[in-house]
Amino acid sequence: MGVTGTDGDAAVSETGAPTVGFNPGGIAGYYGAARSGQATALVALSTALAHRGEAEFRNVAGRIGLIARAAEKTSAAYTDRDGTVVVAAGIDPAAVADRYAAGGVELLATLPTPWTAALLDPAREALVLVAAGAPLYYAPAAAGVDGLAFASEPAALVDAGLVASAPDTERVVDFILTGGGEDGEATFFAGIRRLPAGQALVVDGSGAATRPIDAVVPPIDGLAAARRAFTATDRPAVRLGLGLPGAALAAVAAGPDTPPSAVFSASFAPMDTTEDLYVGAVGAAIGSTVHSVRVNADTLAADLGTFLRAQGEPVADLGEYVQYAVAKTAREGGADSLIDPIGAIAAYGLTVEVTGKKARREVAPATLLAPTLAQARPVSADGPAPAPVPAARASARLAEARRCADRSAARLGIRIETPFANPVADAGQGGASLRAALPKGAPGDVRASAPVRDWLLRLKNRIYGTFLAESFVNRPWFHQQNVLVAFEDFIKGRNHDADLFWRIYCVEIWAQEFLDPKPEEKEPVRIKEPLEANAKKQLEITVDGERWLRFPIRTELFTSGEDYTRRITDYVTDFLGHVRADGHYVGAFDRPWYLLVSEKIIAISQGRSYFIWDIEPSWWARTLAKFVVKTPYGIGLGSPWTMELAIREAGLPRILFAAGVSAAGKAVGKRGLFYQVAGHSVRAIDGPTEYSVYPANVSAKLAPAHPDRVASKLKATISSTLRESGFPQPAQTLAGVVVIDANDIGRNVLGSDADRPEEFYENLFGDNPLGQGSEQTPLAVAVRIG
Repeated sequence: MGVTGTDGDAAVSETGAPTVGFNPGGIAGYYGAARSGQATALVALSTALAHRGEAEFRNVAGRIGLIARAAEKTSAAYTDRDGTVVVAAGIDPAAVADRYAAGGVELLATLPTPWTAALLDPAREALVLVAAGAPLYYAPAAAGVDGLAFASEPAALVDAGLVASAPDTERVVDFILTGGGEDGEATFFAGIRRLPAGQALVVDGSGAATRPIDAVVPPIDGLAAARRAFTATDRPAVRLGLGLPGAALAAVAAGPDTPPSAVFSASFAPMDTTEDLYVGAVGAAIGSTVHSVRVNADTLAADLGTFLRAQGEPVADLGEYVQYAVAKTAREGGADSLIDPIGAIAAYGLTVEVTGKKARREVAPATLLAPTLAQARPVSADGPAPAPVPAARASARLAEARRCADRSAARLGIRIETPFANPVADAGQGGASLRAALPKGAPGDVRASAPVRDWLLRLKNRIYGTFLAESFVNRPWFHQQNVLVAFEDFIKGRNHDADLFWRIYCVEIWAQEFLDPKPEEKEPVRIKEPLEANAKKQLEITVDGERWLRFPIRTELFTSGEDYTRRITDYVTDFLGHVRADGHYVGAFDRPWYLLVSEKIIAISQGRSYFIWDIEPSWWARTLAKFVVKTPYGIGLGSPWTMELAIREAGLPRILFAAGVSAAGKAVGKRGLFYQVAGHSVRAIDGPTEYSVYPANVSAKLAPAHPDRVASKLKATISSTLRESGFPQPAQTLAGVVVIDANDIGRNVLGSDADRPEEFYENLFGDNPLGQGSEQTPLAVAVRIG
């Protein structure tokens, strides 16, 4: 047998795809004063949990309202003869009602976990929430409810409009620093609390009180649980992952007493092919064909927003995303369940062998926090605090694995079984039972859940752009400059804190998804026609009493080392072809006309544009950048990277002298002296801006070298080419080429071979017709029309 690649497509089972997806069920409701707004709240909660089941049950009695979502023909609600109403997920609600009637909350501990339930007790006028092996979430001061609201997922309370989208800073910071899982009552949303597994919350007229209800659950036999999972569904699938745990599951799936199961694995190629080699060896040993699913940095980038929307909270382990991606493909291929090894490393106390060169310096996570937060978390002079002992986080890690599997299953419509995401009987024995399950010749390595470092390096441009974005700067949690410096060191191999940078990036994408206002839906951006102005710009302008048209020319991106003279000439020739075909402006080229070229594309082509992580800012650069006034139109020298380029270009003495002159000038009301002293080449230095097209959003650049020579060569080449291409008149009337640095707050001619003074061209570009964002129009043809 062997490995087949799906490249993200489903491997279709012989039995065909199921017609109805899996619904794990969900519950929600409120306790509060009876008023009309509560009915609206129930509808909103039901809508927010619609992915958990197509069938709905709803009950309102006095101060209490309950809803349940479940699959059709699934019992999710029950009312006993005493009038007690139970809604439940993961268990028969009648069983919960019977135990409650027989012995109250305490007797519920005898029911097998995991499940959740809410009980409306009419005799006590009480709401009882029960989290038996799975958590529930509640908001003590829900909007529109004089009491509290609860739901199976925290995001449902937000999506229903009952809780504001505000973050719990302490929870966010703890996650950033440690990756802490579900080991407390705090959630990522301020105002929403977790009712941890093994707890009940009783709410009545006297208030709310929690009590433990879960008996101690004995450790399980993980492989026995896996066998039960394989026989519980019609079309099971198994994921080969994490090395030894996944191999043991696949071996169980291939056993004589197990129904036929499809075997899937994640392929991390092309950046990491070792997983494919490992999976191939396992597949050969167990005699199974393995369906390989492409899961890599590119799929993560495409899926991340949707994945975090499904989870509702940031996720510390990228293995949860791998599970999500494989489960999606398994579902599309016809499987109705996926038996997944996630949680095994924590449950069995396994150790993943770390290979590669030891980093020279690790990051103290607290130094990446905003100063006010970092002050409350002192950092040792010896570096970062030691990582928590794995056993101390095992329980929280297993809870998070169960939670993530549940929410992925709800969104994807496939049951995800995690037999190892529980305390296991042989924990601490190095996975002896798992190794015993492997056939002869099957490798038993323990492997990482995902190549986090490789993925982050692949996405470094996207991540860096995110760290530069205004939204990131405005978060109350991060020290942006320290994050950028530390991430630069990560890119350059000076630290290996991939998990830390993943958590920072994950928190920011989660915040964008849940906390930031959603932009209004816009129509797809229309690419402008050749003879049109850019959006919100005008073709016409009057300069010195003359009317001029400026035609922006859209281009593809320029890269370092290419022949920009030939490319620009080709774009101008194509533009004149459009002019001739249109016919309206042909006569304008009987007069002198000009080509204006953005200095950016010249600098990029000359290799004078640098990725931020390739620039090593000096102490002087970092210090001086702090005193530069920031503007919304560009970063200027207000970053360590652009300031470093300025120092390299003009020399430190000249930059210090310019800074001193500038400070003195400001004291007497004179501005702009810095660039007069530092020079035009320093003024033209640009830094990264989030609204720019890649790579400008993660790059800093110098002014182009020898801009006058560039203009002269362009003018000669364009004139010659136009004559050869059948445009003799425009070739003769081309009066000049100008290299210009223009933005929304100023213009500066850097180089020229033209017959008018520089001031004329700066006034001609007074409204920056090339645009400030993603227009991709670095060229403009200017013709006089009156």
